[in-house]
Amino acid sequence: MLTWIWGSHMLGKYYMVDAAYTNMPGFMAPFRAARDTQHERAAKALFNRRHASVRNIIERSFGVLKKRFPILKGPMQNYRIATQNNIVLACCTLHNFMRDYAPNDEYFDEEAALGAQLDLQDGGNEIHEAQPIDMSQQGIQNWNENRRAIAVHMYVNRHGA
Repeated sequence: MLTWIWGSHMLGKYYMVDAAYTNMPGFMAPFRAARDTQHERAAKALFNRRHASVRNIIERSFGVLKKRFPILKGPMQNYRIATQNNIVLACCTLHNFMRDYAPNDEYFDEEAALGAQLDLQDGGNEIHEAQPIDMSQQGIQNWNENRRAIAVHMYVNRHGA
């Protein structure tokens, strides 16, 4: 499942995707099982837990948006693409406004309760210019190395988070 755009100072924007996708420039997938050292396995496991946590938060947010604005549940075939984009932006803007000025809303409360439940099970608005995506073999290798570097950084700094 293609989930969301996330970012880091190192890589800019990218989509957080599940294991069905290949890790490649623009698409950050979790690690698959592999034979590694104990520290490499631990770093990859930590990365995968945090990756799943971010994806869960995003999917819960999409759930709230779809409950509040049913037009987002299905195709908007009767509207031009520019109008569809504006509808999504308007819904997100209203959602964010309500988050600030009606924080005890039933949908937000439901999302928070679900999030707390998932956190117990798991145990734990910048704007960027468009980035060119390097799909060469070297670009893919660099992307995989970036993901590995993020995992190692998370692991080394895990006690500060």
